[in-house]
Amino acid sequence: MPAARLPASRIPLLPATERMAAVALLALCLAAWAAGLAGGFQYDDLPNIVLDPATAGGEALRERLANGFRPLLRLSYVADHALWGFDGTGFLATNLALHAATVLAVWRLALGRLADPLAAFLAAALFALQPAHAAVVSFASGRSTGLMTLGLVLALLAHEHAWREGLDRARRAVFVALSLVAFALAVSAKEVALIYPLMLMVWESTRTDATAGRIARRMAGPAFAALAGAALLWTFGPRLRELAGYSLALADPLEALARHAAALPLSLALWLRPWALSVEHPAPSADAMLPGALALVGLLLAALALRRRWPLATLGLLWPLAILAPTHTLIARLDWVVEKPLYPAWIGPALALGALLATWLRRPGRAVPGLVLLAALAATCAWRAATWADPAALWREATERAPQSARAWHNRALAESAAGRDAEARRSIDMALALDADAPRTQALALAISLAADETPSPNVPSRSPSP
Repeated sequence: MPAARLPASRIPLLPATERMAAVALLALCLAAWAAGLAGGFQYDDLPNIVLDPATAGGEALRERLANGFRPLLRLSYVADHALWGFDGTGFLATNLALHAATVLAVWRLALGRLADPLAAFLAAALFALQPAHAAVVSFASGRSTGLMTLGLVLALLAHEHAWREGLDRARRAVFVALSLVAFALAVSAKEVALIYPLMLMVWESTRTDATAGRIARRMAGPAFAALAGAALLWTFGPRLRELAGYSLALADPLEALARHAAALPLSLALWLRPWALSVEHPAPSADAMLPGALALVGLLLAALALRRRWPLATLGLLWPLAILAPTHTLIARLDWVVEKPLYPAWIGPALALGALLATWLRRPGRAVPGLVLLAALAATCAWRAATWADPAALWREATERAPQSARAWHNRALAESAAGRDAEARRSIDMALALDADAPRTQALALAISLAADETPSPNVPSRSPSP
């Protein structure tokens, strides 16, 4: 009797095919993001890395590690400094390597969840080729989010192995322990990783065979670890309390909730609007609060409606909300529309879209459009990486997106001055002064630009509300 044939979508990957898929994903990462390696340090990199004595190690590092704030992130900077000195390209190469490792981890996660090699490959490719990732991959200070995300995905992978059917108790305990270790490492890169239990709840509750008892049993350990970790960070980590005080000084929790309701849909929409990406975004108006809140409620209702018919769609819709909710509800931020937090939030949508795209590509005549799509995404990522590699272009774009931002004009002037574009730098710093004439940093930069050009500051300062 001939052996039964498995459907094409259920044939396990052969080792050689796995290697080819992994190499293809790494090639996509390199093709899409290599342009960012031409960049260097800029913006937050200066206080976070270059001017921080802890980056070179020694007593400053020991003091920094003693406060318990993001020790893994700090150690990664020290390792880069030991390898590259203060060469920004080396730090960016590490970011790219972390992104490639995260892409491979997402691929392995998708293989288990989707049980479809093509869908898993496409899910990983879509994650790799999201243009909004430039704020993490092509920005040295984006390291905290990239390192945290890799830890969270590895924790979820170990969790998946721990709860495989037929696994004996001893091996299950090993994988559970590995999952908790990866979770702890993610928290040591960025404390936002404490959202792991929420991420796990969405992951487990969108399975076709999910039950309340099974979800509670699988979440108990991570939930307890998250609560314990949060208590330890709050008790022994003064930096976390400082950040909480800073957030409350920006806005009270209810005001923050209202502003996030307006801003979060705008942030999520950046996934589909790469032409709107920027290092600086304007704050949403008060009129956007109600439409934004209705959009979020619509996403929740759609996720619930699709729960039984297509649980992967529910995963794709709920995942970003679970990832972003803790830091985009009651906690005020200096920047309301942001790109870096979108990095881990894209994993769930990438898995759902990978499955959908695989179904579409299996129809006759769809292979070429699929390749064109991946090529277009890779080209868009290369454009974003190249923009981040050029500080003058990056901040010129920022002033176009947010023309009323004094910070954007200040940083544009700084980048133009560093590039030797003195006339452009003077115009940009005048715009920054027009928007915020009392900012000490802007005044100091204006004086420095004027002295560098061997001129006195211009007495003709534009009005405080210049046209874009």
